[in-house]
Amino acid sequence: MNLEMKSKMKRLFVTLLGIFFLGAGVAVDTAAALGTDCMAGFNEAFAKTLGYVTFGQMTTIVEILMVIYAYLSSKKTVGIGTVLSMLLVQFPIDLVYNLVPQTQNLVVRILYVLIGILFISLGAEMIIHADLGMGAYEAFMYSFVYTRKWKFIYVKYVCDAIFLLGTVIFRGQIGLGTVITYLLTPKCMELINRNIDRFLRFE
Repeated sequence: MNLEMKSKMKRLFVTLLGIFFLGAGVAVDTAAALGTDCMAGFNEAFAKTLGYVTFGQMTTIVEILMVIYAYLSSKKTVGIGTVLSMLLVQFPIDLVYNLVPQTQNLVVRILYVLIGILFISLGAEMIIHADLGMGAYEAFMYSFVYTRKWKFIYVKYVCDAIFLLGTVIFRGQIGLGTVITYLLTPKCMELINRNIDRFLRFE
């Protein structure tokens, strides 16, 4: 196996591992039952308002629209990693969610949220760093980073704020976990992005 093939295989492995961490993070965050992330909150609220689509279907629709926009704006954000993320992320979500002990202890539930943020941020950044195509939301946000030279952390805060506003408008549920996720996830992703090169090398 030549070096180029080894690099591609390693990138694929990192992408799949990133998808697992991403799904695990969503599962732990959901198990906390303190409110979903901003995009999920909007999708759930909007789906209920429409009445003829499910939460899962609404999520798929929004992600497809994001991928289309990202592809038209900056093709390098979309690739096989994007497709794999959309197809496979539900498996680790279901697996890990069933393994997380349910609790009413608020401190433990907040800890779940923090672990979820860490896993989601790590998973997303691993997929981004593998450079085989980003997750739908990340591809959408990075299309602004690449075409308009905006800093990712600000794009993330603004996009999440728009989804959060949409959740309020459509009378969705916003909890303590939603607020914590909104405040900490962009900074956590930025911190991991700055340091991930020390641990992942593909050459």
